[in-house]
Amino acid sequence: MDVPTRWNSTFLMLDSALPLKEAFGRLEQIDRNYKLNPSEDEWKVAYIVHDCLKKFYDATNHFSGNSFPTSNVFFPDICKLQLKLKEWENSDHYFIRNMAGPMKEKFEKYWDECCLVLAIAVVFDPRFKLALVEYNYNAIYGENAKKYVDRVRSAIVDLFVEYGGELNPSFGYACGSDVEESNLSGANKESDDTSDDMFSNFDKCIGDN
Repeated sequence: MDVPTRWNSTFLMLDSALPLKEAFGRLEQIDRNYKLNPSEDEWKVAYIVHDCLKKFYDATNHFSGNSFPTSNVFFPDICKLQLKLKEWENSDHYFIRNMAGPMKEKFEKYWDECCLVLAIAVVFDPRFKLALVEYNYNAIYGENAKKYVDRVRSAIVDLFVEYGGELNPSFGYACGSDVEESNLSGANKESDDTSDDMFSNFDKCIGDN
């Protein structure tokens, strides 16, 4: 059964029902008491909603996987969901827009609480450092991205000092990235932000430098 407060239950309900579309149609033909077969338009809505909710389902499965013990791998998934919600708010389908509003409101609460910690974890990952944070923040915040990137950089400095480190003039560059700002600012224009493979887009952006 669907649980209104859990998006994954809605996805699983649709995921189970959609392959049985023809069976529901057949049941309507042989059982006169069956009056609940969705119309063709309702099936189309179900397919569209299913595809949207699959993004959340895949991400939450990634978060809860036993083989992913560190938080740095969560950051790209969280950013991808943030971008998807922004996309859905401008969807051509009114029911997706209506769905995206409440979802984004709840998501923003958790985003505000955890995005800084997740970004710091990514910076500590030698594969990404600050470059992945800059890439995703440019896609999410656009012209305002620098403010949020500086917030992460400042938190890294504070954390370093808290643990007894001594700063030097080059520290700002040491915890930054080698990606030129001009390329990062255009990342959300040059690559497809709706792509499911954000790492491929990130690698392409890095490779172009």
